[in-house]
Amino acid sequence: MSGGRRQRLLLNLCVIFILACLLLQLTVLRATFDDTELDLTSDLQHDYLDVEWREFIAHTPEQPDTFFQYNRQLSDKLAAVRSLPMTRHDSCNTRNYQLPHVSAAQLSVVISFHNEARSILLRTICTLISRTSHDYLHELIIIDDCSDDAELLVSLDGILRRIFHAHPAFIFRRNRQRRGLIWSRNEGARVASGHYLLFLDSHCEVNAGWLEPLLDRLALNSSRAVSPLLDPIDPETLSYLAGNVLLKGGFDWSLHFHWLPRQFADGERAEEAYKSPAFAGGIMMISREWFFKLLGFNPHLQIWGGESIEFAIKLWLCGGQIEIVPCSRIGHIFRSRHAFEFPAQFEEQQQQLDTAQATYLRNSKIIAESWLDEYKYLFYTLKPAAKQIPLNLSQHELASIKTGQRCQRFDWFLRHVQPDLKVHNAKFSALGTLRNEDRCLHVEESQLLLVSCYRMEITQWRLHRNTGQLSTGHKRCLGVLNESQLSMQPCLVGTLINHTQRWQRRDTQLLHAGTHLCLDNPLKNQLALSSCRALAASQSFQFALEMEAQTN
Repeated sequence: MSGGRRQRLLLNLCVIFILACLLLQLTVLRATFDDTELDLTSDLQHDYLDVEWREFIAHTPEQPDTFFQYNRQLSDKLAAVRSLPMTRHDSCNTRNYQLPHVSAAQLSVVISFHNEARSILLRTICTLISRTSHDYLHELIIIDDCSDDAELLVSLDGILRRIFHAHPAFIFRRNRQRRGLIWSRNEGARVASGHYLLFLDSHCEVNAGWLEPLLDRLALNSSRAVSPLLDPIDPETLSYLAGNVLLKGGFDWSLHFHWLPRQFADGERAEEAYKSPAFAGGIMMISREWFFKLLGFNPHLQIWGGESIEFAIKLWLCGGQIEIVPCSRIGHIFRSRHAFEFPAQFEEQQQQLDTAQATYLRNSKIIAESWLDEYKYLFYTLKPAAKQIPLNLSQHELASIKTGQRCQRFDWFLRHVQPDLKVHNAKFSALGTLRNEDRCLHVEESQLLLVSCYRMEITQWRLHRNTGQLSTGHKRCLGVLNESQLSMQPCLVGTLINHTQRWQRRDTQLLHAGTHLCLDNPLKNQLALSSCRALAASQSFQFALEMEAQTN
């Protein structure tokens, strides 16, 4: 072969090699954009997302941070997907999770929101998609519960389809009138087509590797509902903090959620999945088939409040269980109070009640009547205002949620799931509201008052059997200063307890151990200590629930 022909051949080969390299780079770049498991922290995609992000949040209606109950101004300045600390145990990163095949484990995520800030909502969605395997993430169902920002959903549809293209599938719904979180989540589940449902709040940040530990637990037992361990996000600083693996979810007889200390079995490690009576934040993952076998969230509950507790009770009593999985982490903003209004529940003449509290109380009453059986009197002891709440539901409607299920009675829950709930009141000789004639003793900003017993959030009192202390739920005790002045004080403990905080029950009187005087209501709204007088109506204070006989 001549030298000229050899040079032309080498030149052609070089050109072909260069074109092949360019084609390969273009293919990789296109695959990067088309892949829904995006690395949104890479420089190229970060710049692309940043332009879309700024345009989207620029149309946020102006509202003060108090409207959202978190620092919206700071949220707008943060990236759509920011780096998060790895809060789970190191062993979680090297585990061999037994995952179901993708063909049998497609995930539908349901997010319902009302008046969420655009930056917070989009960050929730972007972290979810970018940190979830696209093989399992089937669809995202987003329901706007009639937010004031009427254009938000249209804008969200546009930006998500531009960033993430055709996968996952997006389903958008906007309620024309306020229907509430409970109705919206049921509706999201109804239109979902995946094998599993994840109910996710709209003010979260999904951490890396969150899905696989949950899939692993559900694959072992399809009647479980599993929850990630929630890492708190500070509402003011938006700092991402590590959640507490030493706590489980539960509730009290008022049907309010509480964190409870986790009990460890011999050899159990903190990072292991563990059973929990309830879950927090309403964030859970469950088989779609099992969710509908349990008839979903109780449709008689309205707007928001109690649905997680009701579903947890139903799940346990009807053959399922709840687990918290510490190897799965999702950040959640825990707001100090509701950031939205509740519609009025009752006629004006019944509305001494705050609308949010009235809604929660009505929902709680439905739970008590549906599930607590003979223990519902404890709920009414602590929430006497619930007796005045009309349900407008028949006993058949209240019981219909159990239709087709072989459900245990609530006593089974007390014995096998949350036994500390049953013994919770054993240390008290009396509890509940403390009534004097037609009014109840109430604490407001450390001031002792006598008010209507049917007010919402009326003070609940506890007379401790061993110490004689008369305390509220806020660890404040009724004591005496200078031998005559009644005051609310921090409850003393152990050897520090003295006669200043000791009370004795004598018939319906409360005798102060230190002064040997009785609690008295000599004037309409005045509390004092006076010499004890038999049969004096002003000294008769009756607890909603007395656990032992009164002494003379």
